[in-house]
Amino acid sequence: MAYSVKVEPAHVREMAIAELETNSTKTEPFYEYQSRTHDLPVVHVPIGIPIYRMANFRTRTAQQAYIRREGKPTDYFSIGEENEAAQQRQHEFLLKFANEGRKGSITPIIDVLKGERQRQPILITRRGVVVNGNRRLAAMRSLYDEDSNLYREFSTVKCQILPATATEKEIVEVEVRLQMKQRTELDYDWINECIAVKELRDSGLTMKELMALMNKKKVEIEDSINALTEADLYLAEWQSRPNDYEAIDDAKQLFFDIAENVKSKTGEGQEVSRRIAWLLADRRRTLKRRVYDFKPMFGKKSDEVAAKLAERFAVELDDSASNDIEEDDDFSIDLGDETGPTFRPLISLLDDPTRRDEVAVELIDVCEGIIEIERDRRDGQMPLNLIQQANGKLAEVDMTRADAGSLNAIGKQLDAVQAHVERLRGFLERQRSKTQAVTE
Repeated sequence: MAYSVKVEPAHVREMAIAELETNSTKTEPFYEYQSRTHDLPVVHVPIGIPIYRMANFRTRTAQQAYIRREGKPTDYFSIGEENEAAQQRQHEFLLKFANEGRKGSITPIIDVLKGERQRQPILITRRGVVVNGNRRLAAMRSLYDEDSNLYREFSTVKCQILPATATEKEIVEVEVRLQMKQRTELDYDWINECIAVKELRDSGLTMKELMALMNKKKVEIEDSINALTEADLYLAEWQSRPNDYEAIDDAKQLFFDIAENVKSKTGEGQEVSRRIAWLLADRRRTLKRRVYDFKPMFGKKSDEVAAKLAERFAVELDDSASNDIEEDDDFSIDLGDETGPTFRPLISLLDDPTRRDEVAVELIDVCEGIIEIERDRRDGQMPLNLIQQANGKLAEVDMTRADAGSLNAIGKQLDAVQAHVERLRGFLERQRSKTQAVTE
């Protein structure tokens, strides 16, 4: 039978924790609060007392999926920290994560606890909210419920208590420092990490503070925010499934690529590029190539893809110059409008949900054709590239530095090089003769 969460009233939890702290003289250093070392009190709290922190970034995607699936209010978890039903769901999310590992490198938390029991304290507030160690608490509760005799030491949980003055902002920063820096434990999934980056940015942290807190470069932070923006647009505008992040948990690189490519485009060019990417995102699991191979199709090749797709559906791409607005030569302003075809008719076609499957089939065929042409072009240049590389390497050779004992071996290599050159030159001359005969 699964562990059943019981939430004690906040004042009961506070009194219990305060009494335990009063009777304890043990402290342990904590390094991630206010960027300096604090000796925090350590107590053993009954396992039913702590409650899970609902703002935990690790569970954000699971929470959103549950809200959507069960038709719950959008704030079901954010205001449900004292709600037993919400806490039960949070327990289930966390227990699932506690059972996950990474083959060959990371052992699931629950297996570690089975063998080693609790080594490090979990971090709680004075109200009993778990700031760090939510998964461990879920695992200990599950094990204790499974066999209270075998795991009797889990009847209480070793905890460090944050100061009463800790603010919500400081609590978030503690979580990030502990959980989101480069560590040997399981990382947050990419969506939850992007959400954390964006929320911390929106909280008022400067870029410098955010870079230090998350151990990331400025470009990595900006890329994360942009990728989340593209994911939100795809889910809300294209899939009509806002916040259903579990649907794209396997598409990290794709949405980072979309963000990278569309940011350099504007107007209709950006919109058509984005829709090409969205259609490919829809079919990413059935593509015959890696999704990465399609990256140029919504990047530097997007206009070509759009033109070919429009041709297949007989969509006329009119000139983008605004012919329906007469210009006043005495009052004309250059707004930097792009010249060339307008993609509006094609965008309308792409936005038609009744034709999405049909358009996707043609789009993938167009993309495949362009990829094949590019591959043939690259293959055609490969002999020249290799010969240029070989020539460059030979030009770098300084024979005055050759060891006397290597001269014979060098001679054999040069003989082989010369033989290769004669073979290639013979083929070159034959090809030249054939080309000349065709042109005559």
